[in-house]
Amino acid sequence: MLLVPFQLRTYGVILYLALAFPLGIGYFVGTVVGLSLGISLSVFLIGLPILAATIGGIVLVASVERVMARRLLGADIPSPAWGRSEASRLRDQVQTVITNPILWGSFIFVLSKLAVGTAAFTIIVFVFSLGLSLLGAPLYYDMPGASVGLFLPDPIQRELSLVVPWEQFEVGISFIVRLTSWEVSTLPGALLLSVLGAFVLLLGLNILTAGGWICARWAELTLNPGKVEE
Repeated sequence: MLLVPFQLRTYGVILYLALAFPLGIGYFVGTVVGLSLGISLSVFLIGLPILAATIGGIVLVASVERVMARRLLGADIPSPAWGRSEASRLRDQVQTVITNPILWGSFIFVLSKLAVGTAAFTIIVFVFSLGLSLLGAPLYYDMPGASVGLFLPDPIQRELSLVVPWEQFEVGISFIVRLTSWEVSTLPGALLLSVLGAFVLLLGLNILTAGGWICARWAELTLNPGKVEE
């Protein structure tokens, strides 16, 4: 856990997750628009090339994603064996491609990329914006016009109680938690915030690394569901 910031693989995971959001948007829009146009225009035959181009795009994207998952996440994804159809009729060849589980796995992965990218983008922005701002508090806490600390519109007060029945009596403990605004105006307070920022960054990097591990397993499951080449 403590060595995560010093491992090169950590920043490969962050790069993969940071790219997931813009790529996910492009994948989702391209796939949905391509399939919608292709299916709706297939009665006029012009939709068939659109469908073919969309399927080809999904296959191409999946190939690129396999490389990214191997290089950045360390995923174990061999090159898939699509298989060759010996059918002479075009209809049979198309059916072979459409029913291939690798294509459907790639389709699921491409559509799921947007959800993965949205979650990753949210975590990355939150972790680095909060962590770096806290970490750098000693550099700007005393600048004119700067306010560093926790600022609440109203104090938050909660009463916590624990009551345990004992024969005819009730024995318990109760205490009040009150959270109010807190402004840092001294160097020790700013250094305390800096330590908190380092902890936020360390925790966030570990969460992102765990997310990268999950993404690697998801890529292995969806991008190679069929047999692989020997």
